[in-house]
Amino acid sequence: MSLKAICTLIFLFFLFPPRTSASDLKLTTPVLYIEGNQAFAVFNISWDNSWNNDKNHDAVWIFFKSIPRNGQSHHISVLPDSHVEVANFSNGQIPLDFDTAEDSTGLFISPSGRFRGNIHATVKISLEREQFNSIRNRTSLFRVFGVEMVKIPEGGFTLGEPGETAQSFGSIYNPSSSALPEISNERSEIVIGESGDIYYQNHEGYEGDQTGTLSSDFPKGVSPFYMMKYEISEGQYVSFLNSLKGDMLALRDISRADYYTLDGGTIYYEENQFKTDYEHKPAIFLSWADMMAFADWAALRPMTEFEFTKASRGSRTPIEYEFPWGTNNKYKVQRLPDEDGLLTMRNKWTEEMLSEENLPFFGASYYWVMDLSGSLWERMVTIGHEQGRAFIGSHGDGILSQYGTATNVDWPSGDVNSGGVGFRGGGFYGYTREYHSYNPFSPISYRPYGGWHGVDRNKAYGGRLVRTSS
Repeated sequence: MSLKAICTLIFLFFLFPPRTSASDLKLTTPVLYIEGNQAFAVFNISWDNSWNNDKNHDAVWIFFKSIPRNGQSHHISVLPDSHVEVANFSNGQIPLDFDTAEDSTGLFISPSGRFRGNIHATVKISLEREQFNSIRNRTSLFRVFGVEMVKIPEGGFTLGEPGETAQSFGSIYNPSSSALPEISNERSEIVIGESGDIYYQNHEGYEGDQTGTLSSDFPKGVSPFYMMKYEISEGQYVSFLNSLKGDMLALRDISRADYYTLDGGTIYYEENQFKTDYEHKPAIFLSWADMMAFADWAALRPMTEFEFTKASRGSRTPIEYEFPWGTNNKYKVQRLPDEDGLLTMRNKWTEEMLSEENLPFFGASYYWVMDLSGSLWERMVTIGHEQGRAFIGSHGDGILSQYGTATNVDWPSGDVNSGGVGFRGGGFYGYTREYHSYNPFSPISYRPYGGWHGVDRNKAYGGRLVRTSS
């Protein structure tokens, strides 16, 4: 090879660095066994860059569907125990923990002890036998689905940040003291107002109504919960679409939205199924209704503003202009969209190199949640509207309405004027526009759109969900 050719390859290598597939979660097609009064699924699960350390751990949320050729899918319940690790091929062969949800809609699989590395194992998961009595298994597809999550442990945290600059962007503060508000009790009631427990300024009209009370049931982030490690991906949304039929599918099909392909969406329909060539790419153009339908289907739920702060900051003492990675510098972040919208590391680092010391380069939060600032806007339940404050943290049950909408009555709806939704974290609209102090990277406490009910589809709107830890 000539020197000129070698130089050309080196140039291309730095211009288009090799892509990484993040954790690369893989689930093999499960084998369904029905033996006597027992039902169970056997499959292989693997994902990279797993961890269990003194602070927290990651996990995979697993759930099952039976998808008939005609008609809507069935969500399969998981038994509370009797799950088995059949074989372990992980480096270090770390045993796995199985934590079944109290409502039996799924379970978390995670490394059981201190660990850092790649997981690969064969597992046997016990299922509710009676559900299969009404299912024609031989004319249905039995499938397992998984979502990577991060455990946000129990503990208090602080809202807002020092100084008055953040307050001009809607940051929450204590109206009767210079001390920042401490959230230490999950079940406490919190009054919002000039003479209340917390307050915020409302210059633009998007921060919220500056009033109301958060009930003892409103999720505040003190109790443990799981948060998606990454935003909903195109691969996950494709799996969701391919499980739907009829009216359900028509309403959730983002690939036919105006400007979807022009603005970078790459989900398409071919040979009677939805596909994507970029499985790990964040799914754009999700409306709030799309996001809530996915949440209900996957037995997850939306996050609250408080949970966003807890997952970003953890137990750190706030500083001015603080980002989730713990500094007030946003220029070191290497994890940015490439020409196809895939989040890649510009310095060619891989996620296995993530550590407490280099969080600013990965744009990772205190608990190693990725992309809470930058990438796509984080939409969540707001404290700035009565519909948001009515949220009590119910989970999806895996079953949608006949029109493909979520059925949880405490969740803010996707209707344009109903209220209850807010935006945090900033959003990346591409390289053809200028950015500013809270976009595409927004400090943790900035909430200029914290009470804005933006429920439509947009190139910088995606989704991220949570689930309360049982």
